Amino acid sequence: MQPRRLSSSEPVPPLVLDAAHAHVVADSHERCRALGLRAEQLPDLTLLERADLRIAQERNRRLCEQAMPVLELLWEQLSHTHSIVGLTDSHGTVLHVLGDAGFLDRAQRVALVPGAVWSEASKGTNAVGTALMNEDATLVHGAEHYLRANHFLTCSAAPIFDHTGSMIGVIDVSGEQRSYHPHTLALARMSARLIENQWFADRFRHRLKLHVHAQPAGLGTVQEGVIALDADGRILGANRCALDLLGRNAVTLRHESVEMIFGVSLARMIDHARLAGDAPMALALVPPSRGGVPRWPAAAPVSPAAGERGAVATAMRELASATRAPYV
Repeated sequence: MQPRRLSSSEPVPPLVLDAAHAHVVADSHERCRALGLRAEQLPDLTLLERADLRIAQERNRRLCEQAMPVLELLWEQLSHTHSIVGLTDSHGTVLHVLGDAGFLDRAQRVALVPGAVWSEASKGTNAVGTALMNEDATLVHGAEHYLRANHFLTCSAAPIFDHTGSMIGVIDVSGEQRSYHPHTLALARMSARLIENQWFADRFRHRLKLHVHAQPAGLGTVQEGVIALDADGRILGANRCALDLLGRNAVTLRHESVEMIFGVSLARMIDHARLAGDAPMALALVPPSRGGVPRWPAAAPVSPAAGERGAVATAMRELASATRAPYV
């Protein structure tokens, strides 16, 4: 379902809040007060000099290259709404913006343009700055913005992480609050995952990759987990979906191997690929050695890595899906 444009005579759609959302906004307002911001003050409209903006864009060149096709796709979904989509770096500096020509004029008045900084310290509570603080997808709607000058906005932002778990940027959808739609935050979150997965695929394009998901139908989608491996089965990195599925963080995972995680050696996976072709290989998580309740995801395909040594790469190329392994 796509967001739609509202006429001026239509009521603003109700914003459904939960306690967690209210807590995020309240904490952000408290940070703004601690920073010495006043709700009635005008936002800082200072922009980077053109040369400094080019330097910021060049410093984030890889992020921009991976993100721009996704931004264009996202804008296609929102082109009939009175809103814009933007990309910032990890400090909240706006790198690129696409959007509705009519709203772009108004956006310029509050510096929703390349070269502006949308950190909380600069603009108060806002989706970009608050997402940077919480490292989570964030909606800030209407009067939830700390600065009254921004109360006309509704903004949905999602952070973008690299293969090490470091935040590298934010994707944002902003518009007049009348353009609010409950699906916009989900679109921003999905777009961030697409960028992360593209970043991951490019970073490990010459490595073996194990694709995992709790359900076979989830393989090959934006929600699949992907784990990069070396030729000995050691883990080089994992995308965010894989980290969520495995219940590990990026730092600890890089000290482990597929055998430590799944109790199955890389050699056995290769044998399965040779014997079973495209048939799924079921895996289960090894229970944690210290406390906690083990999680048992479905284990998925091992997929190919172009450029790896012949026999291993060829064998990996055969695995394509997986199913849930029963806990026996």
